[in-house]
Amino acid sequence: MILAAEWIFPITSPPLYRHAIEIEHGTIRNIRPLLDSDIFLPYSCLLPGLVNAHTHLAYTAMRNLFDELEFFPWIRKLTETKLQKWTVQDIVASTQLGIQESLNAGITTVADMCDLEPALETLAQSPLRGIFYWEVFGVEKEQAERTWNSLQESYPRFRKKYESSRLRIGISPHSCFTVRPELFRQIADRAIADKIPISFHAAESKEEEDFIAQRGGVIGTFLQQRASDWQFLGNTSVSHLAETRIFDTRPLLAHAVQVDQNDIQILKDHDVSIAHCPKSNAKFGHGIAPLTDFASRNFRLGIGSDSAASNNRFDLFEEARFALLQQRSRQGKQVFSEEQMLELLTMGGARALGMEDRIGSLEAGKLADLIAVRIPPFYRAAEQVVRHLIHNTTAADVMKTIIGGQEIKRNHGGTETPRGDRKK
Repeated sequence: MILAAEWIFPITSPPLYRHAIEIEHGTIRNIRPLLDSDIFLPYSCLLPGLVNAHTHLAYTAMRNLFDELEFFPWIRKLTETKLQKWTVQDIVASTQLGIQESLNAGITTVADMCDLEPALETLAQSPLRGIFYWEVFGVEKEQAERTWNSLQESYPRFRKKYESSRLRIGISPHSCFTVRPELFRQIADRAIADKIPISFHAAESKEEEDFIAQRGGVIGTFLQQRASDWQFLGNTSVSHLAETRIFDTRPLLAHAVQVDQNDIQILKDHDVSIAHCPKSNAKFGHGIAPLTDFASRNFRLGIGSDSAASNNRFDLFEEARFALLQQRSRQGKQVFSEEQMLELLTMGGARALGMEDRIGSLEAGKLADLIAVRIPPFYRAAEQVVRHLIHNTTAADVMKTIIGGQEIKRNHGGTETPRGDRKK
C-alpha cells in the first residue's frame, strides 16, 4: 500500500509536503517524496492514528441518559443499569457502537475500562489496538475478599482467551472510594510481580477528596453504612493511594483534577502517566486539571474522551481543542502550542500506554496505524494545517482509518488521483 497526501505529520519529525508512505506487512517501510505514479489523496493530511487514553466503550448507549444527576448518584445509576438492567446483547451492542464511533473518529488505540466480559470479548474481536483494564470493586471487606479471589481465576483466563499482539489485558482498581486500600495493596503486589498494566480513576472529583480529607461528604455518608472500618491513609486521594504502593506500578491515571503541588510531586516521583479528560471533567463540574504543571514536569500525558455517558462524544480533535482553550483561559496567557496538542493526541497517548515503540508517530519500522484527515485546499504552510487540525477539525473530517496497514474506514468524499493530474 502507498498513501500519498498534501501533508504528512510524522509527529517526531518535521511536517512533510507532498510525500508518500510505503506500507508493507502492516508496518511503515518508508516515507519519501511523491512520485508521478503515486495515487494521491487530495485535500488531505496523514497523521498517526489517534490514541484515546481513557474511555469506557461499553457505556456508549448510556449517552444522554443520566445527565441531570450529580457525580456520585450518576455513578450509582450507571452501575445499577449495567449490572441489573442490561442484557448481554445490550452490552455487546453498546460496545460495538463505541468501537465503530471510535474508528470513524480516527481513533486506532484505546485504553478501555469495564467489568463486563462481553465488552472485553467484543473489543478483542475488533480492529482497535490498545489495553483493556478489567475494573474491580471492593467496598465491604467481604466484597473485597471475593473480588480478589475471583481475580485470581479470571485474570489468567482473560489473558489466555483475549490477549493478542493487538490487545493487552490490565487491571483497574476503580477508585479510592470504591476499592478498599487493602485490595489496592494486593493488586499492586501482583501487578509489580507480573508486570500487569494498571489504570484507575484518581483525584477526579471534589466528592472523593472530601471523602478522604474529611471522612465525610456524600460518599462518606454512603460508605459509612457499608464499610465503617475503612482505613484512611492520607489527606488527599493521591497521598492515601501512595500508601498502598499502587503508584509503584507506574499506572495510567485518569483525570487527576483535584491535585495540589504535593500530590503532583508524589505522582512525578512514581513516574505515573496521566490521561487528561477535559470535557468529562467540565461536564460534571470537577474543575480543570493542571495540564501545564504536568507538562512542565515532563509527565507522560495523553488525551481521553472518557465514556459517551459522561462526555457524549468520541471526538478527540474536539477534546484537544477544548483542553487547549481551557488551559489558556486558566493561565490567562498563551500556553501550549497546537503542535503540542497534536502530539498529545498521538505520541503522547502512545507513551502514556507504554506503546511508543510501536505506534504514535509515522516512521519506518512502526506499525502502520494512521489516518487521513480532510483539510481545505488553500493552505500552503504546515503551521496553518496543524492549527486547522486543532481549532477546526472534527471527527467528521476523518477520511480514512488504517490499522496495521488495513483500511478500516473509507469516507474521503472525493476522488483519489494520480499526482500528475493534481495542480501544483
